[in-house]
Amino acid sequence: MKDVMICTVGTSLFGNLRAGGKEALEGLLEKGDSKDIASKLLSADPDDRMCGAEINSNFSIFKNGVLKRRNSLYLLVSDTGQGRQTGDVLRHYYTNSKNPWRFEKVEVIEILGLSHESAERFRSEGLKNLVKKIAEVLRKEGKERVLINSTGGYKAQISFAGIIGQALGIPVYYMFEGFSSVIELPPQPVALDPRFWLQNVELFYDLSESGVLEGCPVPDDERFHTLVEAVDVDGKTYYELTALGLLFHESHREQFRAKASEYLPPKAGIPPGKKKIIYEDGNAGKHRGLEAFLKRFRDLEFVKGIRTFYYNKDLPRKTYFKVATKNRPFEIESCYTDGKATTKFALVTTAQTLLQARAAVADLKERFLED
Repeated sequence: MKDVMICTVGTSLFGNLRAGGKEALEGLLEKGDSKDIASKLLSADPDDRMCGAEINSNFSIFKNGVLKRRNSLYLLVSDTGQGRQTGDVLRHYYTNSKNPWRFEKVEVIEILGLSHESAERFRSEGLKNLVKKIAEVLRKEGKERVLINSTGGYKAQISFAGIIGQALGIPVYYMFEGFSSVIELPPQPVALDPRFWLQNVELFYDLSESGVLEGCPVPDDERFHTLVEAVDVDGKTYYELTALGLLFHESHREQFRAKASEYLPPKAGIPPGKKKIIYEDGNAGKHRGLEAFLKRFRDLEFVKGIRTFYYNKDLPRKTYFKVATKNRPFEIESCYTDGKATTKFALVTTAQTLLQARAAVADLKERFLED
């Protein structure tokens, strides 16, 4: 059931209000009084052009019965003063108790970099942040509950929001100028290549999590040409995902969550309590919190056992997961830290191929690492 809406937001509302020629509204605009502007808008029909593209198109979605309940509304606004103010007006409008179309929760999300001031920043930062924020809403709410209204905003933003929605499997609605009703954009074929993604899964996660990497070992594969780009920072070469690359990664994450069992190693068939934890470095009981942390991995069906192999009492390190290169085949290397000491350990898995081991890495990252 659809009860969550993501709405891209432009600034047409303010142009329409000024064009309306109503002195009372002109005064409120000058004061920047978002709450009073929203109250005045409630006296107009929501399909009145003066209300702006967002209210007009949202009302059409409500009338068509596409949104079964109005639980949460996420307003994606541009990185501009007018964008923020438009979002604030719409927030007051959709939380006003007198609005029969109000939402239970409304959140304004500013998309950093989405501004007309710099075309390069719009491309390299704004569109990527648009992908990230939409993906975050999906993970929070569940994609089966979400739809996108991509009517408002910059033309490039509108177009890319539509592509994002379709790549992530969310219905996207749009109201063309002069139309009285929204239409659902027809699905477009989005090229997915799960084997290619899994073969390079550590690289995609590293680039997504870090933003940029220095000396990134990008394989010599033409498929990376539109997904990863080199940037020069103070004479050094760094690598980052393009907006399309980030969308490629997020869409595969979404697909992997739904079909993980098709790629993961087989079940070990060992009860969790009988999976051994071997402290090869002799630090059993010395590292606070380690035992409880390691026991969490025994619940994973593809894990046969766990062994530690390194301990440093003075080296904090961020938790990671990767296919081990120095240990036994298809083990997953990770670490635990309490903020002071670090223990490295290996998950002994049932993986029979490198692809299965990398699928296990993806599964572990989704389960244990926050975005």
